[in-house]
Amino acid sequence: MERNQLAELLDGPGYADCACRHALLHGAAFLVWKGSAAADRMVPAYERRRRRAAAEGMATLGFPEALLALRALGTQQVRLGQVTLLDNTYRFMLFLAADLSAVVACLGIESDR
Repeated sequence: MERNQLAELLDGPGYADCACRHALLHGAAFLVWKGSAAADRMVPAYERRRRRAAAEGMATLGFPEALLALRALGTQQVRLGQVTLLDNTYRFMLFLAADLSAVVACLGIESDR
């Protein structure tokens, strides 16, 4: 997937989508993993990640919306992507349609200190 293609898919109304798109268009590193998994199987891991981030006082963006979107997708397959700021201070996790036609959820999290 090309950088511009991914940026075009980040058209959601949330601040996480907008911030991720901005980072991507300004040179942030990105990757999209091969393979897919059921959206609802990812929910527990990201719920734990959210709790850990809150407990450690880490800044986040879009977690509630992303978890809601993943739950709504149920067993539909999604692929994971990641966008990391150049200074490695913030990371966005992207959940893409299995055919890479859409970003179905996006969340941001301050990188581990």
